[in-house]
Amino acid sequence: MKVLYFFFTVPFYMLGKVFIFFNLDNLNNDFLKCCNYLENLNIALDDEIIEVLYLAEDHRSDFHYGIDHYAMLRAIYFTHVKKEFQGASTIAQQFVRVITGRYERTLFRKLREQLLAVLITYEFNNKIIGTAYLNIAFLGSGMNGLTGFLRRKKILLGQLNTLEKIKIVSRLKYPEPIKNKKIWSCKMKVRVGNIQAKIVKYKSLPTSL
Repeated sequence: MKVLYFFFTVPFYMLGKVFIFFNLDNLNNDFLKCCNYLENLNIALDDEIIEVLYLAEDHRSDFHYGIDHYAMLRAIYFTHVKKEFQGASTIAQQFVRVITGRYERTLFRKLREQLLAVLITYEFNNKIIGTAYLNIAFLGSGMNGLTGFLRRKKILLGQLNTLEKIKIVSRLKYPEPIKNKKIWSCKMKVRVGNIQAKIVKYKSLPTSL
């Protein structure tokens, strides 16, 4: 599978290099912005929360190179055939989206995001990219990134147990709102359960949660 992902990713890498060389749509500027952030990352996270993150959001990360072609095809099928929206963004793509502040719903923006994801995945490993994403992702009102969450909740990173780490990762899909917290709590309960099921399936982490 890894060979297939590599084969299908090469054209994206080459196109990304072309965009970088000519700085098309300021891609080189955003690539440098991503690299500077990753190189100067000043937070270290334990392997457990990173593993929870990738199991929940990007479980084929060991096979792909920044973009998940299988997830892309599945998302296209569900969106256009079954009329059910499904995401296909990898952790690298989600990091790029937040760090560049580009959220417009266009195919070009998506392509641009994929090119950057492939380029930074070539330069940095999954743990660094995952750590960076958790450090800037929106987790709820007044909680930008894991640091903001810990500060708001007045707890230390080392005090988090496995279940609390799962709940933090669940916030990526369902950030804590200011109102309607009952509905949010129900969604979070389902999301936490789904992630726990993945952990049991892959037997990567403690199951006595």
